Amino acid sequence: MSRDDLNFNIYYSYILERMNYTLLSRIDKCITLVLIVLGFSVFAPFSNYFFFGVVVAALSVFQLVYRYGEEAGISKEQMKQYKKLLVSAPSLSDEELQAQYISVQNTDSNPWRTLEHPAYIVACLYFDLEVKRDMTWKECMMSRLSGGYPVERKSEEEKNE
Repeated sequence: MSRDDLNFNIYYSYILERMNYTLLSRIDKCITLVLIVLGFSVFAPFSNYFFFGVVVAALSVFQLVYRYGEEAGISKEQMKQYKKLLVSAPSLSDEELQAQYISVQNTDSNPWRTLEHPAYIVACLYFDLEVKRDMTWKECMMSRLSGGYPVERKSEEEKNE
């Protein structure tokens, strides 16, 4: 693997972990907010407590089973490891960089597959590489929710005008 490939893979992994962390954190915070609001609905003059109870129970089960906050924490720690590797990469030899990349990669989280292509596009744009295919509507929506929506870079001619 060449030095450029290593740098690309490290940056791609960093972006993927960052997007995964952002998405899972937002989901966890949204569920928590809805649970708090529904908890306060006990004091509201509504008569359908059964509906509120079902929603609270369902959201609590989602939080317990999928552990969005815990998974976000794992992604955040992995993101920090990739960031540290990005910063130290220029001072490392190719062999050292590859060895550290492999060791960091061994503890990767399990990001959502819909974030993989948007993260790839962000990495391609960062390294001025050609993107082979556009995102699907689902990838586009998920990348917007995860804060990593890739924006096309302007060419040099457009910047000068």
